[in-house]
Amino acid sequence: MKKILYVLGLALVVAVGVFVAKSFFSGVKDGYDQAHAEHKLEQEKEKTAVEKPTIEKQEEVSVVEKKDDYSPAIWKIEHAGKTSYLFGSIHVGEDSMYPLPKKIMDAFEASEVLVVEADINKIDQMKMATMIQQLALDLENPLPTVLSEKTKVEYDEFCEVKANICSMVRVFEPWMAAMTIEAMGVMESGYSEELGIDKYFLKSAEDKMVVELESIEGQLNMLDQMPKELQDFMVLGAVSKEEGDTELLMESWRTGKLEEFMEVAEEKSKLLGVSDDVAAQFNEIFLFKRNRVMANGIAELIKEGKSVFAVVGAAHYAGENSVNQYLEEKGYKVERL
Repeated sequence: MKKILYVLGLALVVAVGVFVAKSFFSGVKDGYDQAHAEHKLEQEKEKTAVEKPTIEKQEEVSVVEKKDDYSPAIWKIEHAGKTSYLFGSIHVGEDSMYPLPKKIMDAFEASEVLVVEADINKIDQMKMATMIQQLALDLENPLPTVLSEKTKVEYDEFCEVKANICSMVRVFEPWMAAMTIEAMGVMESGYSEELGIDKYFLKSAEDKMVVELESIEGQLNMLDQMPKELQDFMVLGAVSKEEGDTELLMESWRTGKLEEFMEVAEEKSKLLGVSDDVAAQFNEIFLFKRNRVMANGIAELIKEGKSVFAVVGAAHYAGENSVNQYLEEKGYKVERL
């Protein structure tokens, strides 16, 4: 059960992420912003006059201004005279994450192919909106009526504080409700999908081949086809988050200390009473099966003689049954930089 809360919590925006939420995110965000307009106005008044650096201005910011421990996880693979890289991404971000460490950018510049989970530049917004409407809405069975007793208790407590969010997700199927709750939590913490790592590299890959290992449609279908028990589990994880969990995850990503974060996650999953069987089933669908597909895709490109820079959610590179492990089983030496 070591990985389960890592997946349960912000891994909804780390392993699958806001990619899947992209086509409904703007609408949800508008509703959220309207409900909190006065609060956000106060926040604006309290801001200092100092302008924070944006991605577009990253070259104006010195790398030496970054913390000494800013070192997101990255690995390299040497094969047939070419070097490929595996970079653990996070699908949301903030200005202070940029510029990325020099070793990350050097690896990206030296690579021929950018590999991502899904190419968000290819999203057909109208098609995606229609697909989400078909898969994610359930007008006849409101969310509170389909939750397990245990999850319903946690959900009701969450709604006492976040009534506006609960109003948004009331007619969503559990998997979409969980993703929306996670997305709103990320926004509250000051992070944005516009500053996500994947999006940054896709913007920067004008002269590179871009290959996607999955697709938005495939991710949506995977989530929609999850057993109801696991969807309930996703909601439980989303509404049971504690203050500071987002920051803990982001700091773990910044420092590349994913295993340490998982140890904390394991303890929290035990407190939630997650069974080993449910955890194993969830991990197999959400991580392990996808990891095998990703490893196969990366290996095929390396065999073709490509120098690959693979940017996928950091959870896919961590621990047992990871992309790294499956690549090693194929005979590649995966070395952390």
